[in-house]
Amino acid sequence: MKVAIIGAGNAGCVTALHYHKYLDDAEIDIYHSPDQHPIEKVGLGTLPAIVDLVSSVFGSSWYDNSIDSTFKTGILYEGWGNKHDKFFHSFQMHLMAMHFVPNKLSKAVLESEHFNAIEKTIKEPEKEIDADIIFDCRGRHNRDKSNYETLTNPLNSVLLYKKEGRDPDLIYTRTVATPHGWTFVIPNKDSVSYGYLYNDTITSKGDATMDFLNRFDLPKVDDALKFENYMAKDMFVGERTVLNGNHFGFIEPLEATSIGIYISVCRKAWDYIFGHKSKEDCNHEMRVKMKEIETFFLWLYNNGSKYDTPFWRYAKSLPFNPDSKFYEMCSDDPIEYVYGNWAQYSFDIFKKHI
Repeated sequence: MKVAIIGAGNAGCVTALHYHKYLDDAEIDIYHSPDQHPIEKVGLGTLPAIVDLVSSVFGSSWYDNSIDSTFKTGILYEGWGNKHDKFFHSFQMHLMAMHFVPNKLSKAVLESEHFNAIEKTIKEPEKEIDADIIFDCRGRHNRDKSNYETLTNPLNSVLLYKKEGRDPDLIYTRTVATPHGWTFVIPNKDSVSYGYLYNDTITSKGDATMDFLNRFDLPKVDDALKFENYMAKDMFVGERTVLNGNHFGFIEPLEATSIGIYISVCRKAWDYIFGHKSKEDCNHEMRVKMKEIETFFLWLYNNGSKYDTPFWRYAKSLPFNPDSKFYEMCSDDPIEYVYGNWAQYSFDIFKKHI
């Protein structure tokens, strides 16, 4: 089977790794363009499912590898909820995930002998590409907005900084509540990445910048981005094309959600390719997953933080309308489910601490 991927960002790379691992006879072409949106240089947290995908191509050495990956034992929440100042969301069964640097992953995938890297700008995928299936991972800048619906979330902006120098004691992601939102702190091989999330309709960029630099003792902001929270109504375009990555959808980076979404799209596309499910079924299941992620995040925001500020009052006011499955996950005698990206184990941690 011939698989084509447009884009060499996080979603394109995860898609390539997924089909390399699970489709033995796949010929995988990755189309990348020199004028594509720049790939991030700050670190990214992941979920345990990514480890096998990465090790199948790059090996399993944590501190001697081409993508600058480091251990991720879980997520330390600081200042969230009503009950405790800090709590740790570890992975079930002592599993491990990783942090990596996106532009390093992109470079390593494009240089790997397992993939055919083709430098070409693609405008009309199904006319220009000969492949059995095409994954369009060109990001949020190439969207037909009529195919998307908005997801409810209190955040829309992020400030980024990459601090040189390794922190050997940091083997987890820090998720720090701030007066204007929250900040991720991610350890990389030779640096630490910071991302200050806020809502620019509530907090000015200047106020956010001042708090970011003072709170984390940083000299400057490297980059500032705005984003939307959304998902595609139809993940399939044309006869052979599947949307993935930010071209499919995006919701803020809490809990490393994007990686889970990329993998879910790969799995749903697999179900369709091999005749296990229809396009309609795949779209329905992805919509359910995205709405469950939306609900899970609104649950966390509904429980607030140690700050009583305009942002947190707004976040707590957003409509939180959980479904029966959510209530089942929160019950004392639940039926074992997965809700969004979270198993019962994770629900038990959050119920106890927020």
